[in-house]
Amino acid sequence: MTSLAFDVVHADDRAVINIDTVTLKKQLQDRPDTVLIDVRTADEIKQVGTIGIYQNINITRGWIETDIGEQVPDKHTPLVVYCGRDIRSPLAAATLMSMGYTNVKNYTDGYFKWKAAGLDVFVPDKAPDSILYDMPKKVTDGVYTCLL
Repeated sequence: MTSLAFDVVHADDRAVINIDTVTLKKQLQDRPDTVLIDVRTADEIKQVGTIGIYQNINITRGWIETDIGEQVPDKHTPLVVYCGRDIRSPLAAATLMSMGYTNVKNYTDGYFKWKAAGLDVFVPDKAPDSILYDMPKKVTDGVYTCLL
């Protein structure tokens, strides 16, 4: 990312509380009411997965202003916003704060560092280039399993 683009993306960092993986794990333990918001597109999530915890929702960065009220009506709910590599999530966190959400944090490590650390992930489609959910696996000679 060019330095100008970096400056634009991180212009609101001073107002946004940024947290790393250790801090996110602690928050999820201490505040189980925390809602994670993955701001990547549905196709990105389908291809590579998302953080595998119960209160993890997907609101694409471009729809955060219109969809957040339905998904999280209480503006005091603890929210942690993330994307793949901390590019869109700082903007989404700043937007939520400007909309009156009072407990917003940005997960700077992002999904790819979470996954690389071996933490829980959910991959909705294990065979994205196929009509199958997962590729067939051999059970025994001439017998394979698959899920549509």
